[in-house]
Amino acid sequence: MTNNEIFAQARESYARLVKFTEEEWLFFQERTQIRYLQRKEHFLKQGTVCQHCAYVAKGYVRHYYLVDGKEITNDFNFEYMSTGGYQSFITQTPVRFNIVAMEPTTLITFNRNTVLDLYERYPNWQKLGRLVIEGLFNRKTLREESFLLDTPEDRYQQLLQRQPFILQRVPLVYIASYLGITPETLSRIRARI
Repeated sequence: MTNNEIFAQARESYARLVKFTEEEWLFFQERTQIRYLQRKEHFLKQGTVCQHCAYVAKGYVRHYYLVDGKEITNDFNFEYMSTGGYQSFITQTPVRFNIVAMEPTTLITFNRNTVLDLYERYPNWQKLGRLVIEGLFNRKTLREESFLLDTPEDRYQQLLQRQPFILQRVPLVYIASYLGITPETLSRIRARI
């Protein structure tokens, strides 16, 4: 994919939420960078401050905590989604998790000053920022409710309903971790369904 194709894809994706003028889009495009990650390359490491967030143009990333040497997956961001350590990005405090590319991944990255400039100059960028954060909040709330109220089998079925492609792209060990269960429990659930 060329840089122009990457930006065109992002603009088309964002257009489902907000229609940007040429000026608004060019201001964004001129202040962002395209970054290519190899499989297993980190976008963000725990203990660092998140300086850049990103739009995922191609590939996907996994968010995970490292606890006593064990990786605990808490999110996946696929094409057309945003990624980053948002709390750290906003507060400029260190993150407690990692973000790693799970396959070759192409990102459009932007720093905090760019976001603040976009918000200051263009209401459409404020609107997009609000919609992205609302979507993130909704995803996090549904996940929290699911952990409190649903069985692991229910969580697995909900994941397949929301993201049916996930089994083709994500190794089962990470799906199990994301669901808060062992790979063996996931195997038993899959055998029952």
